[in-house]
Amino acid sequence: MNKTFTIRATVKESAAPVVSLYERRKPRRTRPTVFFFLLLVAFLLAVHFLNLILQWTVIRLELAHGPVFESPAYSFLGFSAFSQKEIAAIRYFENSSLATRIFGFFDFSHPAIFAIWNKKDMAFIDLGPVVVAVPAGFSRASFSPGSIFLLQQGKKTAVRYYGDAIAGRAWHAFLTKKYRDPKNNEGQLPVSFVVKSLETSRYLKIPYLIYFFLPLLLIGITIIRFGLSMFAAFLYYVEMFFLFDYQNLFVKIPFGWIWQLLDSKISETLSQFIAAALAIVFVASAVFGLWHWEKLKVSPWQRRFLLLFVLLPLALYF
Repeated sequence: MNKTFTIRATVKESAAPVVSLYERRKPRRTRPTVFFFLLLVAFLLAVHFLNLILQWTVIRLELAHGPVFESPAYSFLGFSAFSQKEIAAIRYFENSSLATRIFGFFDFSHPAIFAIWNKKDMAFIDLGPVVVAVPAGFSRASFSPGSIFLLQQGKKTAVRYYGDAIAGRAWHAFLTKKYRDPKNNEGQLPVSFVVKSLETSRYLKIPYLIYFFLPLLLIGITIIRFGLSMFAAFLYYVEMFFLFDYQNLFVKIPFGWIWQLLDSKISETLSQFIAAALAIVFVASAVFGLWHWEKLKVSPWQRRFLLLFVLLPLALYF
């Protein structure tokens, strides 16, 4: 009995596990990844469109509640896709009794477009962020991302830059070169303009407040939820430093109330110094988060949130 038991036990232990040819394979993760990227693109497009609505709203409110010059008559049409009939009828206002008539709307690429009928030799017209000297006739002023506006009259075009951003200067140089091409422009249109101060504006500074404080709140929530590795999301502010007017974004708009309480005005040198110091803090925070990123195991959700904060400045800029 003992020998029999020993033989059976040996056979049982040495038996190889049976492998089935029909063993199930691990499910691929391509579908969730593709779904996430499609969802991310849809979210960024939605952010872009909401940002256009925000910019158009603050420009409309700025003009509706007290333009610099009250003589022009403004008509605000809204989103161009919903106002095609009204936009097509603008050309019939040439014989209007008013000296200057302005129609404003926006589309998916421009936060504001103004169609202007001007009967004066030269009229100074408030277009929200800037006050522009517009020649007689029909003109079209379209605001592009990066604080750039184009004034077109017939086949003549003028490209002007009214911001102070590194990326904006490069974008302005590209557009200027494009419209200096004789194939695209029969001549330069002389344009003079004055930039409004965002600090003293009731409405124009609202986007900058949202750009600065809302992502800061979201980054704080993600750090509490996912840990120190999410300090890497401060890359958002590093990108914004180059894409937008860093003095207005980092100092004059979010912290301008401090100087108002002190009844003083911040100097240009001090504003640049504080903005540069904040940029260094944001870079150090991002490096600190990336260091923890390498040190700790990060979840897929952490990577997705970081990708969102990295792409968000591009959705706000373009």
